[in-house]
Amino acid sequence: MAKPRIGITIGDVAGIGPEVAVKAALDRRVAAACQPVLIGPKEFWDMAAGQCRRSVAKLPMHDVYCDGFDVSPGTVSAQTGRIAAQSVAAGAVMALDGQVAALATAPISKWALRSAGYKQCGHTELLAELCRVEQVAMMFVSDSIRTTLATIHVDLARVPRLITRELLLDKLRLTERALRSFWGVRRPRIAVLGLNPHAGEDGMFGREEAETIAPAVAEAIDQGIAVVGPVSAEAGLTLARRGEVHALLAMYHDQGLLPLKMLGGSVNLTLGLPFVRTSPDHGTALDIAWRNAADPGPMVRAVLLAARLGPRTQRQARGQ
Repeated sequence: MAKPRIGITIGDVAGIGPEVAVKAALDRRVAAACQPVLIGPKEFWDMAAGQCRRSVAKLPMHDVYCDGFDVSPGTVSAQTGRIAAQSVAAGAVMALDGQVAALATAPISKWALRSAGYKQCGHTELLAELCRVEQVAMMFVSDSIRTTLATIHVDLARVPRLITRELLLDKLRLTERALRSFWGVRRPRIAVLGLNPHAGEDGMFGREEAETIAPAVAEAIDQGIAVVGPVSAEAGLTLARRGEVHALLAMYHDQGLLPLKMLGGSVNLTLGLPFVRTSPDHGTALDIAWRNAADPGPMVRAVLLAARLGPRTQRQARGQ
C-alpha cells in the first residue's frame, strides 16, 4: 500500500518550528511510515534546511505565498503569526480535500497569532473555526497515558466558572469516540479528575466536585459511557499507569500536562476535527531558534502518530 501523505506545517518562522519540522520530515522513521508534505513558504523551508545542513529538494512542498518578509530569529511578530496561520489554513484545506491524510503542526506563538489579528489563541481554536466544528478537545497522548483537557488556554481563575456539566459531557463523548475510533478500544473507561485537592474531600476544599463534576459523571454513565470519578489527580494518574482506565479527563491545562511532561512528554491530538491533527507538546523555544540546536524528537513523534491515525480516519470517513 502507498504510504500516507502527512502534511507538516511550518509553525512560527521566528521559532524552532521550521527546524524541527525539517528534521522530522527527513527522519528515517518518518520516511518509513509516511510521505511528508511540507506546508509553508518555500523561502523559509529552504533557509531552515540550510541551517540544518540538509536538503528538502526531494520532499513534496505546498508553498504558501509570503509578500516580502522581515523576520528576526527569536522575535515573533504579526507577520510571523500571519505566516503561521496561513500555513495552518492551507494544511486544513489540503486535509479536508484529501490531499493529505493528516496534519502535524509545528509550534506557533499565541502572541503572534493575536498580533496578526486572529481572535483564536492557538491551533485548536483556529482549526475548529476553519473546519466549522463546535466541539473540539485537546488530548495528550504518551506511551502509557492519554489525557483530555476540559479547559485549555484560559486564566486559572476562570477555570471553576468554565467547568459545566455540559462541557464535561462534551469532552467525555469526544474522548470515548477517540478511544474507539483511533485505538479500537471496545469498552473505553475514563477517569475524571477533580478540580480541588483530594477531589474536594467531601466539600471540605470546594464544592465543584459535588455540584458539577459528580453530576456530569453520573449523567455520562446514564448515557452508556464508562466513567469513574471525580478522583484526585494523583489517583487518576495511578489508575492510568496501571491500565485500569484508558484515558483521563483533566480540569485544566497544567493538571493534565505536568505528569506527562515529567514522564517524558506526549503528543497533542485534536479531537473533534474531520481529520487527524497532531503537534509536539512544546512551544516555539525562541531562545534557541535558528541555531540548529532543537531536538526534533517530539515533532517526530507527532508525525508518526498522525501517520498511524490519519489513514484510519480516512477509511472510516469513506465507510470502509
